[in-house]
Amino acid sequence: MANKKDKQEHAYKKFGADLKSDDFGPVLFLYGIEQYLVEWAALSLVKKYVNPAALSFDFVKTDDENTPVDEIIASCETFPMFSEKRVVWVRNHSLLKSINPKGFSTADKEALLGYAENPSEQTILILSTDADGEKNDFFKELKKKSQSYDFAALDYAQLAAFAEKRFRAAGIAVKRDILRYMIEESGYFNKEGEYRILNLENDIKKIIAHSDGMEIRLEDVSAALNGDMDTFIFNFLDAAAGKKKDVAFKIMHNMLNAGSDVFAITGMLINQFELILEVKEFKEDAMSMPEIVKIMKIHEFRIKKAIQAADRFTKTKLKEILVQLYEIDRNIKTGVLEQNLALELLVGRI
Repeated sequence: MANKKDKQEHAYKKFGADLKSDDFGPVLFLYGIEQYLVEWAALSLVKKYVNPAALSFDFVKTDDENTPVDEIIASCETFPMFSEKRVVWVRNHSLLKSINPKGFSTADKEALLGYAENPSEQTILILSTDADGEKNDFFKELKKKSQSYDFAALDYAQLAAFAEKRFRAAGIAVKRDILRYMIEESGYFNKEGEYRILNLENDIKKIIAHSDGMEIRLEDVSAALNGDMDTFIFNFLDAAAGKKKDVAFKIMHNMLNAGSDVFAITGMLINQFELILEVKEFKEDAMSMPEIVKIMKIHEFRIKKAIQAADRFTKTKLKEILVQLYEIDRNIKTGVLEQNLALELLVGRI
């Protein structure tokens, strides 16, 4: 029977409570956009019920969307050899992803639903998918006949708790305002975006690696989400476009003293101005930021910064700057320009 989920309680909390109380039926249906949590749930069941020494006997996992239904049922009806329960995990099967999957009949659907009504008590069958089953009758029927968990997107409080736990596990402090900045800049709450918990966890690892090991700073978050060189480029552009040429020169020399060479800097400036120009053209076509992110496949943090920079320049000015940057880059590489003179020209022409 499907769980009636409290509106205030996310599936991962309900699942965690059920895991602690050992309150699982023989057929579980895990779905939703947060596949990171789906995998966590499935592997938690494996860890709980399957003897590590018997994984090859008592744990079956298939990612083949065309696995025959009779094979799935046969695996479920095989008794565990050395474990408390046998676990069979079927991921993204065609029956869950398609309304009329090729190679599967109504009888196949009925057979799998029939097993869900009369399952083996010695096996836990996990069916999981990242598909939206709103129009799929089999999907809806399976929800009714199984213990189901909808791993939907987290709300802000849940996401903040998730992030805080990761930082705490690493022994690093993070202030609430820094945490909020990280979450807001990540793009997690953009409805049209594809940024998920897995992406956030990877970014948290980058932030921790960039930190001093004691406390997370704002620059750690910016560098991790945007990259050290990109952070420099944005700071440099803010100064140069804001007519703070002395600050721009200082930033440039700091990067050179830190080990970056003028070739890398000019290359990054060219890439950044190409991005700014492209973003400006997308904005002129009335495209939203999530749409731009999806098309360009670039982190939202970079797109947001590029949009801010694009507002400072006309399209004609951006094209002029790019032509000048191409010329400076070519002259540096051919030895026509000396490095310090090239830097002065770079700052002066933005």
